[in-house]
Amino acid sequence: MKNQMQKIRTFTLLIAIATISSCQFNQSVNKDLTTGAYSRGDGIGVDDITLEINGETDNRNEFVFGEKVNLIFNNVSGLTNSDGKTFPELSMYIVKNEKDTVFSNPNLLKILNNGTDLSPLQLQANFITALPNHNNEKYKVLVEITEKKGDGTFNYELPFTVKENDLLDINSNGIEYSTIYLWNETLKQLVFESNVSSEHLFILILNDIEGLELINEKVFPIFSLDLTDNNGNKILSNPNLLGAYEEVGINPKDLKSQVTAKLSFTKGTINNPCKLTAKLKDKNSSKEINISTELNIN
Repeated sequence: MKNQMQKIRTFTLLIAIATISSCQFNQSVNKDLTTGAYSRGDGIGVDDITLEINGETDNRNEFVFGEKVNLIFNNVSGLTNSDGKTFPELSMYIVKNEKDTVFSNPNLLKILNNGTDLSPLQLQANFITALPNHNNEKYKVLVEITEKKGDGTFNYELPFTVKENDLLDINSNGIEYSTIYLWNETLKQLVFESNVSSEHLFILILNDIEGLELINEKVFPIFSLDLTDNNGNKILSNPNLLGAYEEVGINPKDLKSQVTAKLSFTKGTINNPCKLTAKLKDKNSSKEINISTELNIN
């Protein structure tokens, strides 16, 4: 009788151990000591998470303004299978300084509303780091994987900071702005390096311009641009891209929305490096913004 009781207790203990093991099988907690990334799975598991920056695999959490960050969740498992399909849901939020939500998308997988039979399953979430960075802002991206037909969850957090794109040398005297950058309109992305293609269209973009002298509820900007090659030859030159407003002025709200200058090139030999200079100045004061950089046009 005593041996039988011991067998029952042992059997009960084995059941308890097996139950605990099965509960913990789809639970995981991981932290990346390099980036501070944190993940926790409860019912839903991910083999690994790949961080791509501008299409290249990397592992850092300091981004340059305008970089594209892609979070890849490889071999998502544990989702409830119904008739050969799973029904994952994916949300992403970006929070600034632990309190302000600057990006919110509760459903990144609208295209999979009817489920998917993909196996292994890979999910991706991406964002552009075109975020304020003048006051040492600290950000965190929060991604959650859930499912329509089950209770499993997988949470991922990545703290990050954004630094200025140093391609442009910008000096401002009395004129305020939020961001200034060179945009590749052909590739639909910011320019980070000095090597550019002559076949692409580029746009110099100035956002949220403020501070010009107000006269009769209007401001009078002058926006000049020059591009010269290494021999001093002018490739592009315009003394005032906003010439239509030089005499009549412009509503400051229209100026604040965005100031742009397009750069396109004709085919031919170019003596590199080329120097790009642009100036936004106030006709009625000494206020101005000076922008410059060197480009190798190939």
